[in-house]
This record gives sequence, structure tokens and C-alpha cells, in this order.
Amino acid sequence: MPFPDIMPAVRDGQVDAGLVIHEARFTYTNYGLTSVVDLGAWWESDTGLPIPLGAIVARRELDHDQLGRTVRASVEHAFANPSASRQFVAEHASEMDPDVQARHIALYVNDFSVDIGDEGYAAIVGLLERAAEAGLVPPVNSATLRN
Repeated sequence: MPFPDIMPAVRDGQVDAGLVIHEARFTYTNYGLTSVVDLGAWWESDTGLPIPLGAIVARRELDHDQLGRTVRASVEHAFANPSASRQFVAEHASEMDPDVQARHIALYVNDFSVDIGDEGYAAIVGLLERAAEAGLVPPVNSATLRN
């Protein structure tokens, strides 16, 4: 089901429940819905680790150091100039309310966006290990993940 259709479908009784992400974390109550479980809060409580939300994947033949520097510069620029990306976010966000957009960005764009560090790395390894145990992905050699 396309993401924008989830909350209306639950509200209208077309489905029993839905999993919402991104800005919907702040807006599901606008549809008269209630949360059964906040999976982000569950993950943090169960593991003691931050939520591994995303990653940048690149072909091996690319210059990873240069790519890393470029991405870091972009994120640092966005932190230093929060209004610079506001228009882009508004044009591509599912939720049009500027306050919701700002809350979403503040929650998900953080220090881990610049450097995942040991704690962020442990979160990724933890997620991949759980996924492998569940048979969702092949076993992962965590020592190779940083390369």
C-alpha cells in the first residue's frame, strides 16, 4: 500500500492496522488513530542503541573517502544553514505542515548523520544480526561493514 494511503485506510476500516514512519509519527492522531507500539522506542529500550534509520550505499569502485567527505560537507552545511533545505523538504515531504517537517528533521537528522561513531555502528550491527537470525538477510561479517 502506498505510504500516504496507510493512515486513511486504517481510519476507514479497510485494514486493521498500519505501520507508519517519518512525519506520520507526529500526525497519526489527526486521523483518530492510536499507537499500539512505537517501534523506535521499543528498539532503543530493547537494545540500548540508537535507531539505525538509513545508510548510504555506494559501488566498491567509487572513491569512498571522497564520497564520505562530500556527504559530510553536505550534512554539515545543512546543520549550519537549516533554512537552506527548507524549500526542498517542503516540496518532497508527505506532511505539509512546516512545524511537523521541522520536528521530523530535528528527530532524524542528528549527530549520527555526520559520524555514526561506535554507538551508531553497534546499532547497525545489531540490526543486521537480528535480521540474519530471522533469516531475512544472509549472515554478516561485522568486521567488514566499516569498509
